[in-house]
Amino acid sequence: MKQFIQNIFKHTCYVCAGLLLVSCGDFLEITPRDIVTENNFWDEKKDVDQMVTGCYTAMQNAAFVNRCIVWGEVRGKDVDGRSDISGFDDLYQALVNNLLPSNQFTDWSSFYHVINKCNTIIRMAPEVHEKDPSYRQSDMQATIAEMTALRSLCYWYLIRTFDAVPFYRESVQQEDEVHYLAPSSFDNVLNELITDLESVKASALDHYPSSNDDGDLATYNSNCNRITRSAINAMLCDMYLWRGDYDKVIACGDEILKVKKRDFEKNYNGTMMGSSYAPEAIAASSGNFTAYLYRSTSTDPNNAFNAIFGVGNSYESIFELSFNNTGLTSPYIKSTALAEMYGSGNGDKKYGVVNDGAGYLRPVSDLVNEAQGASGKWSVFRNFYDTRYFCSMRVDDGYNEGLIRKGMAYRFAVFVDGDKFINYVSSTGQSPFLLHSNDDRNWIFYRLTDVLLMQAEAYMMKSTSDPTSETNLDLWAKAFDRIEVVSNRSVTNPSSQLKNTHVATRDRGMLQELLRNERRAELLFEGKTWYDMLRYCRQSGYDMGDLNSVPAKCGSRSSSKPFPSWAHVFWPYNKDEVKKNPNLTQKGIYQQGDDEEEDS
Repeated sequence: MKQFIQNIFKHTCYVCAGLLLVSCGDFLEITPRDIVTENNFWDEKKDVDQMVTGCYTAMQNAAFVNRCIVWGEVRGKDVDGRSDISGFDDLYQALVNNLLPSNQFTDWSSFYHVINKCNTIIRMAPEVHEKDPSYRQSDMQATIAEMTALRSLCYWYLIRTFDAVPFYRESVQQEDEVHYLAPSSFDNVLNELITDLESVKASALDHYPSSNDDGDLATYNSNCNRITRSAINAMLCDMYLWRGDYDKVIACGDEILKVKKRDFEKNYNGTMMGSSYAPEAIAASSGNFTAYLYRSTSTDPNNAFNAIFGVGNSYESIFELSFNNTGLTSPYIKSTALAEMYGSGNGDKKYGVVNDGAGYLRPVSDLVNEAQGASGKWSVFRNFYDTRYFCSMRVDDGYNEGLIRKGMAYRFAVFVDGDKFINYVSSTGQSPFLLHSNDDRNWIFYRLTDVLLMQAEAYMMKSTSDPTSETNLDLWAKAFDRIEVVSNRSVTNPSSQLKNTHVATRDRGMLQELLRNERRAELLFEGKTWYDMLRYCRQSGYDMGDLNSVPAKCGSRSSSKPFPSWAHVFWPYNKDEVKKNPNLTQKGIYQQGDDEEEDS
């Protein structure tokens, strides 16, 4: 992927400059200056390649990644604002669940910008195929599959955030093609996305060729930084889980597992090329399931974190957005959104003041307090031997606060205190984390353990609560096998690991709680928490109880702001979009906010 970008970057700058700098206006307000028309472009394969790269570059935009974080995390259970967060009012209002149509995070233009770019490529690829014999039928089909998937991913974020949204597959090439659409319902868009992905999945590439520029993880850089068939299957797992097609969740996940098993057998033999990080076979205690994952041990507790989030582009990755900044002359884009939200420095807190390196967001106190001294407080993480706690955040014991390090640190070195792992700030001020000054950490959309836990959820949802049913026991056992391997690869003390005796309790509710805690611990701060909470609510018949259990944030989020209905969990439409689009009517619960802003 790196070489792919470098080879065409200069050309892309010229032909796509306007395309990459689209304004934050209406989602379909795209003029001819913003688009490369068929009259002056689209003659050969390299033109398509340049535009494909432009789609990924547009996704690297800080506005795009910021929304992945804000929409997927901020209203959930896991993040709070730092002490001076009120200075960033729009983020503060999202944290306290006081959403207005004027909030900058209601602006969806960065997502519709990518959607229109994908639509344009899908429209023009067949014409290039007709002109350029080197752009083969299979190449064209693979391009269309890749762009269909990126478009679907954008829509997938939009409907989970706004519910009903305008949905279109046509590209806007000229100003007179701009038209305004009424929003399509969540379920309608979801069904269309699934249909689209299933129709192109077979045409997507299984693997991209590796290059000499791919570094230590040569086999995987190109295969997790671009859409592959496994990435499409991961998206389908997610969408089918929301739709309730649980057999299809399992089937799509199994396709991914087969690919990963083949890759493991082909590429790994105890070591990874030039790297100390290598996955290994991890078997469930039942003996009925094996996954190939990085394992953290008592002698190397940092293994999984450093491979997945430090080096990045790992064997376990399915699709991640690549950032790599090596200096002012580099063509790569800094991960400024992650730096802004999670912190670009070690963020030591001196005398009660957060330094400039801290991000706007931090872990909620409930997570930080899990390891604060006394045993028996663990509810999300397993125990003191669960390295995910220490790898995800840095805890300042003196001030009872934490800093988010997942997504920012490129190396983690755990401290050992007796028989426990710690990463509290030592008396010398030494930090267990190393942060790169270039802000080049990747943003991961899907990885292997995410898929395993989605499969586990599907098995659980196929079951009932009847403890006498052999069918239920079989489903629970399959779900537990996947939960177990995900958890145990990060818990370094064998006596503290999960065992399949948990299934013997014959308690579906307990297993479901275990699954949700494991998913939360595994995917902490990865833009999943809020969307998971919405899915659980949808599965329970829209019981709002779990959504209303979000802990107090910024001193003002409490039960005084409950969610009385499903409609309240979605964001309002941006007020400027409503003004421009006569077919976009503000949701009733937010109309008063629009009126108040008009009067101000």
